[in-house]
Amino acid sequence: MTAASDAQADDRSGTGRQADARVPTLLAFGDSNTWGYMPQIHPGPTRYSRYGPSIRWPMVLERSGRGRFRVVEHGICGLVGGLASGEARFEDGTSRAAIDHVRGVILANWPVDELVVMLGTNDLAYPSLSQPEIIAPKIAATVLAALDTHRWLGGKSPGITLVSPIPLGRRVIELGIEENALARSRLLAPLLADQARLHGWRFLDAAAVGELDTVDGIHWDGTHHCRFAGMLAPIFGQLGMPR
Repeated sequence: MTAASDAQADDRSGTGRQADARVPTLLAFGDSNTWGYMPQIHPGPTRYSRYGPSIRWPMVLERSGRGRFRVVEHGICGLVGGLASGEARFEDGTSRAAIDHVRGVILANWPVDELVVMLGTNDLAYPSLSQPEIIAPKIAATVLAALDTHRWLGGKSPGITLVSPIPLGRRVIELGIEENALARSRLLAPLLADQARLHGWRFLDAAAVGELDTVDGIHWDGTHHCRFAGMLAPIFGQLGMPR
């Protein structure tokens, strides 16, 4: 080979190495407030209205990383953290149990470097799951299922950030949800914090971004999304940085 061809081969090799450099993956797993459901009382013709990527907190968080990591958003409207596998289904037959989804999401996106899980809002509507002391350990079981699948595939386990959702707002009463659900929703955070301590996970209380004063008292507005992404950004500030 000539010196010129050697140089070209080196250039191609260098380009390949750059292309193969893996960008860390942060997986956001949750319900409609991860999906980006727009607060509403009377659904439109499409039933769901969704914020664009410029507003949804997972995408706002990704932009804050300036390309150092990617965020995979996996939010499902109506997802319930504490249901047993197959315990309840949507009208189309899809399971509402988070544990029936989380393993597949890990399989599809492995390897995952950081996993952010925010569940619990929909659990309060289920009589069998209405008590926070029942909900919290079952949400933790969903996280443990994700970690089990990740270990099966191999590699370093992801860091876990367990998030307690913003407590329900008073407007939920107008939607037929019992008023005592408001108090119960405020009891979830300390119990999820206990689960995080038990398992050595990071904990975050989304209530710090403000009250749920939206029209339905369940879903976040753009300010909530922006502030929550701002809470997460410092936590993952070093993700993807050279070591």
